[in-house]
Amino acid sequence: MAGKRLAAIGEANGGQRSLKQTKLNFFPSNSAPKVQSKKQRVVSEGHLEHKVGEEDGTKAVQEEQEQQQQQRQEPVQAEQANTTTPPTTITITPGSPQALTVAAGPAGHVRIRITDRFGDLFAAPPGALLIHACNAVGSWGGGIALAFRSRYPDAFRVYRAHCARWAAAPDRLTGTALLIPPTPAGADGGGGGSRLRGGGGGGGAGTRHYIGCVFTSRGYGKSRDSPEKILEATGPAMRHLMRLVVEEERRTGVAIAEVRMCRINAGLFAVPWERSKRAIEGLELAEEEAPRCAREGVVEVVAWERE
Repeated sequence: MAGKRLAAIGEANGGQRSLKQTKLNFFPSNSAPKVQSKKQRVVSEGHLEHKVGEEDGTKAVQEEQEQQQQQRQEPVQAEQANTTTPPTTITITPGSPQALTVAAGPAGHVRIRITDRFGDLFAAPPGALLIHACNAVGSWGGGIALAFRSRYPDAFRVYRAHCARWAAAPDRLTGTALLIPPTPAGADGGGGGSRLRGGGGGGGAGTRHYIGCVFTSRGYGKSRDSPEKILEATGPAMRHLMRLVVEEERRTGVAIAEVRMCRINAGLFAVPWERSKRAIEGLELAEEEAPRCAREGVVEVVAWERE
């Protein structure tokens, strides 16, 4: 009996130890939290990667949109840059005066500088250019224009014929110019187109001059244009004349000796000289509009007033 009891007690004790071991084996205190922490870490890292991926994708989309917007703006900016500084163009229609089309212009390289002097406009060296303002209806009947007519009768005929071709639309001549070169000696009755007739001038008989007509008013006398309209035509007409001089120099290979003018618009057109002077000196000529006499970006013009 005692042996049986001892055996029973031993079995009981062994069973308890077995139960304790089983409890420890099936319910380890540290294993479950470790597995849970690992899962949380994996989920957290996966969420972070997903979030970073979204941020990278959003950033890439934004950068691409900004790049596309910049590419769209570049042609517009280039077009605006081109349109703000359009070039000056010369339009020549066959059988018509060589009309000058002036765009709101690029900064030019050459300017006109006027020096005022008292003396004889016509006492100029051979090959000089003499400029005066003209109406568009073919009349040199008074003032300095009459002096040009008496000294250069053949040049007057060229001017009058030029105006006659536009008698139906004289307004189209304002703002343009006419350059009359000297004609060979013996032509047109022996006088020469722009040869100075003897008497009244220091140049002497037979002196050859270019005559530059700038059309600043449609009519004359009571039919002359307003001072504002005359000034508006003065700049384009002078620019056109400079262009015609360049073309003549290229055609002949001979440079204009010097440039002279009267105080244009200040006589019978009744525009104060200082206003016309400012309009001319405010011009900016491109290099292809500058005569060969230009030096260091300046075309020197002497404005003569009779003493």
